[in-house]
Amino acid sequence: MSFQRLRTDFDFAILMALGSITLFGLAPFMLFRLADGQWLAFAIDSVIMLCICLALVHIWRGGSIARAALLVAATNSLGCVVVGMVLGLPGVLWAYVALIGNFLLLERRRATLASLLIIGFLIVHGGAFANVLERAMFAVTATVCAGFAFAFAYRAGLQRRQLESLAEHDPLTGAHNRRAMERELPIAIEASRRQQLPVGLAVLDLDYFKHINDAYGHEAGDRVLVDFAGLVIRATRKGDRFFRYGGEEFVLVLPGVDRRALRTVSEFLRASVAEQLRCGNERVTVSIGAATLAAGEDVAQWMARADAAMYQAKQRGRDQVVVADDPAPAEEPPPTAYRMKPRRFPLRPASPASRRPPPK
Repeated sequence: MSFQRLRTDFDFAILMALGSITLFGLAPFMLFRLADGQWLAFAIDSVIMLCICLALVHIWRGGSIARAALLVAATNSLGCVVVGMVLGLPGVLWAYVALIGNFLLLERRRATLASLLIIGFLIVHGGAFANVLERAMFAVTATVCAGFAFAFAYRAGLQRRQLESLAEHDPLTGAHNRRAMERELPIAIEASRRQQLPVGLAVLDLDYFKHINDAYGHEAGDRVLVDFAGLVIRATRKGDRFFRYGGEEFVLVLPGVDRRALRTVSEFLRASVAEQLRCGNERVTVSIGAATLAAGEDVAQWMARADAAMYQAKQRGRDQVVVADDPAPAEEPPPTAYRMKPRRFPLRPASPASRRPPPK
């Protein structure tokens, strides 16, 4: 799972890259100080490397990226100050690494505060500099370095938000798109298992949507999709994730929701759509299939159960909610049995005809 996050989660990849580079960069100096008998400097380097290792292990096992980034930034900032006090000017050079790293790891205001503390402390302490000129040169160069890092972080953050919005949102409805769903569903499963909390998934499919397009035109159909997405987004929590799966089909992920609450939320959404959504003089309804994550279940299995429940709702007359039963626990195979590798995306079977009922 974490190898997949290296390709899909920018913050995770940046933190892993910076932490690994820092470890490999510090290792030769730590070994040199050990061989040279510089015990205090060796101890400082060891503490820095230990803290970074703990942060990397934490996020690799699914922990909070924000907390790990804060730990790495604090370690680098405090470490460069202490090394500067112990080793003098050669140690101060590590401050430039910490200044740039802070703006890559932290939110800009925190990174600015940390950078000011690093520069201010080293200047006020002054023990690493031979004279006032060296102190002034460090103040100017470090400030310029921090300024460049701030400008880069601001511009990169702005472009990243724009690109993420384009890449992960459906341009019509504003919901997250299928690409974002395929990235976030594994994260939701990992978080549920780590925190020992339930998580629910609902598949929502508008009823007779082809009739709406045929009778009122595709522009009217688009307005129905926009109104439907807005209704669901307003009715759900900020932490819930809403995706457009394709056409008139949507997926809603509800962290911390058990089977009973999942039915309550799904019924509320179904009733809200039936009461509020209209196209011309016709009422628009939705069929919903839902499932809570079962033990040992992967993304494809979880999605398939919710999808099958949605088609049961269609077969029962539409404008229905069906919550899938949890699957019976499978028997554990013998320790020597060959274990098949879990299937990955696509979430749907290759042939639509193999699972879909007659057209709506």
